[in-house]
Amino acid sequence: MRRFFLASLVTLGLALAQQQTITLYTSEVLTNVNPMIELFKRANPGINVQVFRSGTGEVITRLRAELEANNPQADLLWVADETFFRELAAANRLRPVRATTTGFPVKFAYQGGRYYEVRLLYNGIAVNTRKLGNLPEPRSWRDLLKPEYRDLVGMPNPNFSGAALSTLGTFSQRFGFGFFEQLQRNGLKVEQSNPILQQKLAEGQYGIAIITDFGIRDLIRQGAPLKVIYPRDGAILVPTPIGILSSSRNPALAERFLRFLLSPEAQALFAQQGYVPVIASAPRPAGVSGEVLSVPSAADYIQANRQTLLTQFNTLFNLR
Repeated sequence: MRRFFLASLVTLGLALAQQQTITLYTSEVLTNVNPMIELFKRANPGINVQVFRSGTGEVITRLRAELEANNPQADLLWVADETFFRELAAANRLRPVRATTTGFPVKFAYQGGRYYEVRLLYNGIAVNTRKLGNLPEPRSWRDLLKPEYRDLVGMPNPNFSGAALSTLGTFSQRFGFGFFEQLQRNGLKVEQSNPILQQKLAEGQYGIAIITDFGIRDLIRQGAPLKVIYPRDGAILVPTPIGILSSSRNPALAERFLRFLLSPEAQALFAQQGYVPVIASAPRPAGVSGEVLSVPSAADYIQANRQTLLTQFNTLFNLR
C-alpha cells in the first residue's frame, strides 16, 4: 500500500509539472529569449517554459511534420514568417486572444487576435565603418548596386531566415527579381543566418549587410565599428508574430506568457535588447528616437509566390 501511495504521488507530481509547463517553438535568438523567459518565471513562480529554437524554416518544418502526425508539441509559436501563421489561422490551428493591453496597436493583433506582434524589428542596412573607410555610406536600397560596393555586401539565406524571406519578397515586389540579379553581379554573398552575417560584418569580412537591426545594436554596445542605416526609401518591417496553437495543452498559461510579452517589464527588456517595443509609451532602443519609416508589407506577395521566389534565389546563388 505504501509503495502504491508513493507511486501515486510521483505520478501526480509529474502530472502537475506537466500542467505547469508550456513549450515554445521559436526562431528568436536564445540570448534574447532566455532572459525574457526568466523575467516571466520570476513573475509567475512555478511555471516552466521549454524552448525549441532553430531557424524559421526548420521550426516550421518540425511543427508541420508534428501537425501532419496529429501530435503537435508546441503551445506557442514565435517565428519570422507571417505567411505560415496565415496558413495556421486558415486551418483553425491558432487560438484567438482578445487584445486588452492598454496602448497596444490593434493592427498588430492579426486575424482577430490569432497571432500578435509583441515588438518590432526591421531589415535595414548595416555598415562596418572601418571596412568602408572613405567610401560614402549607402542611403537607399538601390545604392547597393553601385560599383564602389562590389564584393562588400552580404545578406542571410531566405531558406533559413524568415527576415531574409521578407527581404526577398519585398525587393522582388518593389523592384522585380532582377534586382537580385543585379546585386549578384555586384558581388552579393549569402550567409546562412543573421547572427552569422552580423558577426562576419563586425569582423570586417563584409562592409555592408542587409540585415535585422536589433543584433547590430547589440554589437555596437559591445564596441563593434558598426552602424545601422534605415534606407530613405523605407526599412522592411519583419513580421515576427507569436501565437497560441489551438492544440495547446495549457492554453491559459500560454496566454499568460503572450500577455506578459506586452507588459511594461517585457517591453522595456525588448528595448534593452535592441528591438523597437510595440507599445508606444515604452522606452526606445538606443539610436531610435521615433517611428521607423518602413515600406508596405509584402506578406500577400510572399504567400502567393514563396516557392517560386526561393527557387529563383537558390538557382541564382547556387544554393541547395
